[in-house]
Amino acid sequence: MKKLYSGKTKDLFLREDGNLLLLFKDAVTGAEGKIDPGGNVVVGEVAGKGNASLNLTVYFFDLLQKAGLPTHFVSTEPGTNTMVVKRARSFNLEVICREKAYGSFIRRYGKYVKEGTPLPSLVEFTLKDDERGDPLITEDALAALNILPLDAITAIKETAQQATAIIKADLAKIGLELLDIKYEFGEVNGETVIIDEVSGDSMRVMKEGKILLPAEVYQAMQ
Repeated sequence: MKKLYSGKTKDLFLREDGNLLLLFKDAVTGAEGKIDPGGNVVVGEVAGKGNASLNLTVYFFDLLQKAGLPTHFVSTEPGTNTMVVKRARSFNLEVICREKAYGSFIRRYGKYVKEGTPLPSLVEFTLKDDERGDPLITEDALAALNILPLDAITAIKETAQQATAIIKADLAKIGLELLDIKYEFGEVNGETVIIDEVSGDSMRVMKEGKILLPAEVYQAMQ
């Protein structure tokens, strides 16, 4: 298979059938040397983290698909840290849905909000642009730069909020609190779908007052 891309936490390969293969790695991201799902730099590796991220992604994609929210998931590859997905045209955006103020939100707006303040389903958009530090971008700017039309932006925002409500409720059943979560979206055969992953790498989760590491989210769900 041809490797198309090597990312921080996943590698991407093109299969002969036209689908893609995602390989989940043990690398973890963070900020200031500390593990943080909202971070943009690899700060180390945690054994088993790739497998945990794969299993959670499969679990949450199945949950979302059953709720009528489409994803690009096709199947898993038994015995590996990989899954097969439909090839999508990525919008090169991260869509962040926040339930409480933590992480980068506090770093940006700490003068105006205390950590842990409720932010019910507040949605932010950032560009996937490592060179510029994945900058925030407004909905109007997305439309003005012809990245996405306003109706598509609205639809993505609503889908992110719906997905967050589903995942938040599912985690709450086992005593876990979802603080924030990020999604990526793309287009498959003209349909906008959730792509990439939904795992401990893409969400901030709290249990009994402690924010869990990505691999701990998976452990807490077993």
